[in-house]
Amino acid sequence: MDLDDVLVGHWSSVPFSYGVMEASELGFLPDGQGWSVWFNFDSLCVTRLSWRCPEPGVVELHAKWVVEEASSEDDGFPAFGSTASVRQVDEVTRHHYTVGPAIPMPGEEAVPSVAFEEDVEFCHRFARGAKDIRIEEDPTHLVVPYESLS
Repeated sequence: MDLDDVLVGHWSSVPFSYGVMEASELGFLPDGQGWSVWFNFDSLCVTRLSWRCPEPGVVELHAKWVVEEASSEDDGFPAFGSTASVRQVDEVTRHHYTVGPAIPMPGEEAVPSVAFEEDVEFCHRFARGAKDIRIEEDPTHLVVPYESLS
């Protein structure tokens, strides 16, 4: 499997979304599974995906499930607050990326980030979160259990 270890972990657009009413997050697990999240004050959309890097600086995202609904928060993570709409999808997108420091807002310190040429969940820049993440941090892990997927 062709994976770029530098992408593994949690990424958030929040530091770069000052004044914006929505944000996005990415979770890349080291086994090639992951998720993307788009949320605002009352909606949450999570795309379950697999990922790989077919060439340096390019990540391929294979969307498999989309879960949408009004949201709530559970231990600080976006979570589903009511019965979610779940649909299976089969969409592959390719995104050129670079990893390096970026300044979220003028006057702030640079943070580790990934920048995509093509938006991922409506954002092109994400700040590094935790490198070590678990499946349980995927807001859909109870809605579409990983073990039920082949």
